[in-house]
Amino acid sequence: MTKRSSKYYLLHGIVVSIIALVCLLGYSITQSLQVAENKINENLEYVSYEILTDNVMPVSTEQEIDNSEITRPYTSKDITIGKSYYDYKAEEENQEASIIYYENTYIQNTGVDYVSKEVFDVNSIADGTVISVTQDDIVGQTIKIKHNNDMISVYQSVNDVKVKENDEVTKGQVIATSGTNNINSELGNHLHFELYNQNILVNPEDFFIANEGN
Repeated sequence: MTKRSSKYYLLHGIVVSIIALVCLLGYSITQSLQVAENKINENLEYVSYEILTDNVMPVSTEQEIDNSEITRPYTSKDITIGKSYYDYKAEEENQEASIIYYENTYIQNTGVDYVSKEVFDVNSIADGTVISVTQDDIVGQTIKIKHNNDMISVYQSVNDVKVKENDEVTKGQVIATSGTNNINSELGNHLHFELYNQNILVNPEDFFIANEGN
């Protein structure tokens, strides 16, 4: 074997070794990223229902409360809270009680579920304009109302809807009655109520308690 041939095979061996090392390094990086992704998925305990829809809104309790005059979305005295708003700052026990389990998915409750054995009237919390009235197989019928104080109220799981898109409504006006839905079927007859302040989801009870204390 000539010296030139020896150099050729040595160079060829080095090139093959470099290629093999690059492939091994690429495989190792891919595996590491896959492991990291799996760990993230395993630690992702809760998924907001809003993330499962096109209407993505962050869940927050830090938004400053607007003390504009509003009322609760019901007048019946026989109302209890079946499931509270998910507060990421709350104690773990309270957070667990605010989780919905639906089709093998844990979902943060993005509003408050008001429950009663008897069907009750659902009222607009303030003056405003109806943005939409929709029907969904999961959450049932939904009414969305835009208010003058930069708030949007959402009424889900309702029946006997009495308003339509673009209707003007007044504070306390009856807009529907309570009903049922599939995502929270164990609650039975109820109203799922959500509140947006400046496009941020907030805890409705914070608003109601603040205004009731004035």
